[in-house]
Amino acid sequence: MVKNGQVDIPRCPHHSCRSGPVSATGLCSCSRRASTSRCGDISKKRQISLKIVFLKISNIDTIKEEYSADIFLSARWREPALDSTNKVKINWESYFDPKLNIQNNIGELKQTTWRELQTEAGGETYVMERRRIKGKFFEKLELQDFPFDIQDLSIHITSESPPTDVELVELNSTVSHVNVDSFVDQQEWGLYDFVVGEKRLTPNEYSSVKYKRPAMVFRCCAVRRVGYFTWNIMLVIAMISSLAFATFSVDRKLPQNRLQLSFTLVLTMVTFKFVASQSVPKLSYLTYLDRYILLSMSFLFLVCLWHAVVTLYNADAVTAGVMDYYAFFTFVGVYLFGQLTFILFVGTKFLIKKKQKERIEEEYQKKVESMPVENRPQQRKRRRKHLMKITPFI
Repeated sequence: MVKNGQVDIPRCPHHSCRSGPVSATGLCSCSRRASTSRCGDISKKRQISLKIVFLKISNIDTIKEEYSADIFLSARWREPALDSTNKVKINWESYFDPKLNIQNNIGELKQTTWRELQTEAGGETYVMERRRIKGKFFEKLELQDFPFDIQDLSIHITSESPPTDVELVELNSTVSHVNVDSFVDQQEWGLYDFVVGEKRLTPNEYSSVKYKRPAMVFRCCAVRRVGYFTWNIMLVIAMISSLAFATFSVDRKLPQNRLQLSFTLVLTMVTFKFVASQSVPKLSYLTYLDRYILLSMSFLFLVCLWHAVVTLYNADAVTAGVMDYYAFFTFVGVYLFGQLTFILFVGTKFLIKKKQKERIEEEYQKKVESMPVENRPQQRKRRRKHLMKITPFI
């Protein structure tokens, strides 16, 4: 077409197609690479199927909120331009690239990437991109239940393409999984045998174009073994708190001796509070361990307060003796009630969360068993459930 003395060359009407002028047959250059596809097929929204394998997980750092992992990532997508191709060497820069990135990594990742073609029976060609990735990953830990907490360990995978061009989904022909046998931190954590995927949209912080990026989050789950904190901190704190009853053996006419013993117990409790604070990051909320220590300190504070108040009734020895007698049994009742309430509350909440994770694990195992044998993860010995019990012996 001639317009204003210049030749107007028809171009591909699809915005995502960068091929330029079309030919007389109505095919753009991108379509001419494959005789069976037109530019409308190339500009179609791509579906990227993802699978992840946690090969090794180690160094779960509660204070820094990070962990180290060795993972294997697979991405699969349809490439019509390579249908029925016989090329041995392919220039991948000439074809579609989903531009996948890991979003929650810390520092530089060690990656090895390679691609291969997979051709279906009908002649449809798929590109399979595989990556071996090693590095550190950030994970915001939910520590309200510390040390009786169950944490998710996740990998955030994003694409630089807008969600109108790319859709990230979980590969349905097989399942993502975690290698529990190679888990390094088994003395401090237990690892569930399942991986779940979740689709998300994340904001694009590095572009002036206002759109969100498609994302896929893969999560495995770890439960903390509470033996160290039960034996070395909580049990010792309970014993120190119970020593407050020994102060009633001192004659109430010697309040200075009673208060001296009580203050020594309080200072010992403060020391344990600092020790416990070194096990978690600086948080704006209280953990279960913080609450337990503060309640124990409050109990000692009330005992100290009573030893100071009872001196006001020394003029009436009988009344002071009766009051001190009933105060002793009142503190015993408060101590036992507080200990039992804490154990029941924490234990019940922990068991509820445990049941939820076990249900997810059972559903995952059913999904694995429903797949063909060749697509299942490598069979492993069934782990005993000792790590799920609410007991200080784990």
